[in-house]
Amino acid sequence: MKEFLAQLADKVESFNRFVYIISSGAILFSAFVLTYEVVMRYFLKTPTIWEIEASVYLTIMATFLGAAYGLKDGAHINIDLITRLLSPRFNARLSLITSILSLTFCVLIAWKGWGMWWEALAKGWKSESVWSFPLAIPYFFLPLGMTLLSLQYLIKISRIKNPV
Repeated sequence: MKEFLAQLADKVESFNRFVYIISSGAILFSAFVLTYEVVMRYFLKTPTIWEIEASVYLTIMATFLGAAYGLKDGAHINIDLITRLLSPRFNARLSLITSILSLTFCVLIAWKGWGMWWEALAKGWKSESVWSFPLAIPYFFLPLGMTLLSLQYLIKISRIKNPV
């Protein structure tokens, strides 16, 4: 069973890496979209109606989908001024407690997010802009990202050594 869970963790982390690469592409594409709009608006005098909204959605996508990989690599913000002074055993306990609290938060946000996404999909919600973009697409990134982050927290919790 332990080997199965280790393989499952490897698959989750590999998927998170794949999603991270997509997130990186979304950031680059967002920058391209904004540059395109600047060129169209100021140099060619032909503004577009979709660029700001698309850039925001791409940034949201990158933020939520890249979070799990950031947790895996320890890229999230840590304030360790005090924890450096504590014993390894106490730090393991603290890491376990904060990871469980974070997991709880992520599961709650994922659960509520999936409901919000389903409602947007079922009711055909669209943005109020002229572009009228289907909101189910950007609403999908929050619950998916929080689900992946929850799985990564489970992996992190399982790897914490001797917190007792």
